[in-house]
Formats: sequence, C-alpha cells, structure tokens
Amino acid sequence: MLALSIAIIANPYAGRGRGKRVTTTITNILREKNIDFELLTTQYRMHAAELAFQASQKHEIVAALGGDGTINEVLNGMWKTQAKLGIIPGGTGNDYARGLGIPRDPIAALDVILHGNPVQIDVVEERDRNFGVVSTLGFPTTVLEYTETHRDSWIKGPAVFAAGIAYTLHNLRTYHVKITADQQEREFDAVGIVLMNMPYGGGGLKFAPEARYDDGLIWVVVIKEISKLRLLRAFPLVYFGKHTNHPCVDIFTASHIRIETEGELKKSYDGDVMGITPLDARIHPRAAWVMTNQKKA
Repeated sequence: MLALSIAIIANPYAGRGRGKRVTTTITNILREKNIDFELLTTQYRMHAAELAFQASQKHEIVAALGGDGTINEVLNGMWKTQAKLGIIPGGTGNDYARGLGIPRDPIAALDVILHGNPVQIDVVEERDRNFGVVSTLGFPTTVLEYTETHRDSWIKGPAVFAAGIAYTLHNLRTYHVKITADQQEREFDAVGIVLMNMPYGGGGLKFAPEARYDDGLIWVVVIKEISKLRLLRAFPLVYFGKHTNHPCVDIFTASHIRIETEGELKKSYDGDVMGITPLDARIHPRAAWVMTNQKKA
C-alpha cells in the first residue's frame, strides 16, 4: 500500500549538486503517481532537523534526500516521533543506504519508501549530536575536515578523499585516551577512534563488519599507535573488513561509551564535523522506524 503522506526534506547541495538533480527527478515521479507529498528544502546547518520534527507531526513518512549528513539531521529531528524515516541517497558517502540495504539509485530508493516495510533501528545519543551510523575522533575526523574544506577545489570525487588521507598521514598524531565502556575503563595511545552503529562508514569503509543497526550495541574501533607507513599499508584492508585482527586495532562493544582525551579533539557524526571531546554516547535500542526493502517477519 502506498504511503498516505510524505515529506521530502531535500539538500540541493548534496553530492556537489547531485541533490538538486535527484530532487527534480523524485518530485516529478511523485506528481505522476499522484502521491500526497510536501517538499521542504534545507537552507542552513541543522535546518533539516527542524524541518523533520515539524513534518513528523503531519506526515506518515519523513524522507531525507541528500547525503549521510542530511539523513543524520532528519533522524535527529524525528527519531522520537511516530513518523518513519525514508532515505533517498543523493550524496557521496551513502553509508546509511549501505548499512540498511537500501538501493543507492534514487528511483529504486523511492520505490522502497512507497512499497517497502519499516524496521526499527538503534539511535546513538551523544552529548553534542545523535547519530545512526558513525562517530569519529582523531585521524578519521581530520580526513573528513580536509575533504569538507576542499569541497569546492579543483580536486573532485575520490581524489579529494585520497588527498585527505595523504594530508592526515603526513600530519599523523597520537593521542592518549581513556575510554569508559559500560563502566570498564581502558586506556590507549591511539591515532583514531571510530564508533559504529552499522558496518560501513566513510563512504564504504567496513570498520565494524559484525555491527548491525538493531543489535543494541555501539561498536568501538580503536586504531592504536602506529607508524605512518604501517597505517598506509593497512588502510586498504578496511574496505573489506580485513583489519579486525591487525595488532594495532582493538574492537569492543558497549551500550554506553565515554571518551576523554588529553587536549580537545574534534568529533564527527555521520560525516559532519561538530563539537569537541569529551565524547559521551549511549545507545537507544530500536528507537526509530526506517523504511527498507526487507520483508516483514
């Protein structure tokens, strides 16, 4: 059965303009199908969260059209409501779609919203911003910062990400961190930390191969002190989830994570850099509904 009413919250700037093209395609299809919908366009950071909360009061489905950052904002705005989240990938990373098995083709993703089934997903609540996929500290955040600041440079696509990795490796730093995981304290000298709610982050990096969106766990991936050359050699393993047994990687799970660092480190949430340490994250099991193409149990 088709959804009764849909709000489309679109970021036209996602994917270097791809969001605008996808929005035109999707709204044309909805009009052709005579489906009741409302188009809302984001204008500033976290605007999507405001729009999502408002839309959740009158629409059955609130769909995010854009990259993972846009989806994150929409999730932040409506996860405590009765509305269901729809996902129409229009960015460059699309890790929400990967983790939930949603097609990255926008038209196929719209079909999931119209004809799919809702599932419940965990939401991780953090002191500065909630997330559904990934939060980072250290070198992964530095890579994100680099790609964001060079968004409009002559370097495009995967080359920007590669340049970000090269820059980060050149300036690689080690940080002393104390992690309290469900009241158990651990201390590390680390170059980076990744908190995962799904397997993929960073545009297809399989940081936590066993993570699942509804397992009630935060997966913590610690990249311990490591040389630049060794990190460069090991990095490609992450794309295939083959890094989990590396001696410089420690992976564990918890429902509540607190990370304290010597000096302030920037944090990221689903690809957006925001806030500084300490990081304090707690998982809310199956706290939001998302439309997927999974069959009903």
